[in-house]
Amino acid sequence: MKRKNELQLVEIDHRKFAVELVNGNVKVNLTEMSKLFGRSKRPQVWLKTQESKDYINALAVALKSATADLLHVKQGGKNQGTWAGDYRIAMRYAQWLSPEFSISVDEILIKLLTRNAVVAEPIAGVWPIIQNGVIGYPRKEILQASGYSYNSGNAYRLKKRYPQDNFHILRVACLSPRLATLMNERGKVRQIELQFTNHKSLA
Repeated sequence: MKRKNELQLVEIDHRKFAVELVNGNVKVNLTEMSKLFGRSKRPQVWLKTQESKDYINALAVALKSATADLLHVKQGGKNQGTWAGDYRIAMRYAQWLSPEFSISVDEILIKLLTRNAVVAEPIAGVWPIIQNGVIGYPRKEILQASGYSYNSGNAYRLKKRYPQDNFHILRVACLSPRLATLMNERGKVRQIELQFTNHKSLA
């Protein structure tokens, strides 16, 4: 039975890029992956190198696939850009972008392939930060999106009550996915209670 395609957004070291899970493979938007590395690191530049040509040709032979099926350019709509049709191409490209960055890319793609990754999804409209497989949601943004004031002692109380769910990623104070979800749910309940109280007072 084929799994349906799952389009997701991941973030590594403040770099967001789209990935699509398709029947046990991971397609990656190389254009989005390269944005913060400058024009000289765009996919078109890498694809002109002999190294990339040799690798893609070898992979096409191994997979018994046409090279055209391993790369495609999406124009118009969302997630435009050059897409790698196989996760191994994305890994090789990430190595060319930055050896340090490629380590995190390798880890997250392998976890996605083995279904061991917590796929990055927004909570209350807030996207997480991912570094070395650790996912955290910016604490200030989660509190504000959930209807709490960041300066009213809420951050301090969260740190004291849930120390294991409060940590820093790239010097940004973050909440674990579990605690970010909890705060979002509490914010929804709190909003309903406020609406009910206001409605009752007007009656």
